[in-house]
Amino acid sequence: MRFILVMLLIICQTTVLFGQDDTSFIKQNLTDHDKHVLSNFVRHAVEFAEKVDVATIKKKCHKSPEMFAWVDFRQLNCLPISYQLTGDTKYLDLFHSAFGKYQSIMSKQHDEYLGWYGLALKPRQLKDNPGLLIDELQMNFRAISIICNYVEQARSNETYAKEHQADIDGLLKLAEEHLFPKWDARGHFVDMGKQGGLYRGLDFPIPGQGSLSFEKLSLMLDGSLRLYRVTKKPKYMNRALQIGTWFKSHLMLKEGHYEWMSWVPAGKWDIKQDKPDAWRSWIAADPNGGWYVAGVEMAVTLYQHGLLFTDEDIQRFVKTQKEQCWNGDMENPVYGTCAGITPAQSKWVKGRFLSDMLARYDETLSKLAFAGPHENFRFDKAESSWNGGINAQSYVGQKYLSHSSTENPQPDNAFGEHYLSNAANKSFYDNVFFNVIAPGAAAVVPPSKHFKDE
Repeated sequence: MRFILVMLLIICQTTVLFGQDDTSFIKQNLTDHDKHVLSNFVRHAVEFAEKVDVATIKKKCHKSPEMFAWVDFRQLNCLPISYQLTGDTKYLDLFHSAFGKYQSIMSKQHDEYLGWYGLALKPRQLKDNPGLLIDELQMNFRAISIICNYVEQARSNETYAKEHQADIDGLLKLAEEHLFPKWDARGHFVDMGKQGGLYRGLDFPIPGQGSLSFEKLSLMLDGSLRLYRVTKKPKYMNRALQIGTWFKSHLMLKEGHYEWMSWVPAGKWDIKQDKPDAWRSWIAADPNGGWYVAGVEMAVTLYQHGLLFTDEDIQRFVKTQKEQCWNGDMENPVYGTCAGITPAQSKWVKGRFLSDMLARYDETLSKLAFAGPHENFRFDKAESSWNGGINAQSYVGQKYLSHSSTENPQPDNAFGEHYLSNAANKSFYDNVFFNVIAPGAAAVVPPSKHFKDE
């Protein structure tokens, strides 16, 4: 009997903490629909963080450290967002506590830098050494992004920031002395001059890997840009601009809208080993909605900082979104690639080709993204830790935390102005900035033609 009473008490306490009607949000005039979506979002963030334990983390990391990029670290990022929604610093405390458990399993394996070491994904494992422990690039930059988000939110509360200065300093030290610089030291970054720059290879120390797709490069851009925001050190903004320029350099301008390939080659390392006149990867418009969104949002993020992409660029992306990627039906939307290829035309085309961030810049797209079937989807899937938590971050952030694009189209412009106020920074920027003029980027040709002038 006593056991039953104790369990009932625990259940009641949990209901008070996570109940959909008991979470206080900063934003006023929320509907019951909104509260349902947001309360579950916060609940998922808390439940994940409270269940984190070192033994499970070690096991996950050994199996595939890359998965931290796509699951664990994205889930942890919901906690700083929960702070933004509520103003309650307990979510910042929970983030720091949970991330500390991930930090505790870091080690040095092949060089002086700390990393999360485990097995590469099977297709990328060495045939003669499948058990080689690797440090994975994408996951490191995802870690940079969530660390910087925590730091930025922590600093937004002056009292909290003073009390947790040591925590903030410790995380920034990890990002600046290990997570960011090791990939340059290991030779993974390639400077392409006026065309920008990119990263190649995912798994250190496995050699011979190719240039990364724009979807993957979006993680490096985001991490670099966020590091600039919290440090004001130009090298991080320079890197974000280089990656953004690489993307912009490969935009094709067609009838007033942009199209682009998911991946483009950058050097001879991208030639197929067994076929000297073929590239190592397929070249086509992003067939996955999430990949398309990642590319678009590289441009929109830099635009919001007042850098590299212009009002005209945004309108071209909007035209792509409205005329190429969507059938125009608000109630029964069908999505396709930036080249206008639909799921009915290709079995490879999957997902929702709709950027919540870009949608803020068009009234019709805003209705599409935040009302109707997509609003209902978030309500119906709120109980799911995936669709109501991890994958709801963009929807929650853009709908409940972002400013109206009509009132403030470049809300982070102060960061761009601060960067450009320095003469050396301005010179670097002027060297990579350009306007896309029709027809834009040329089609990718085979290696024999690509390198014919060398």
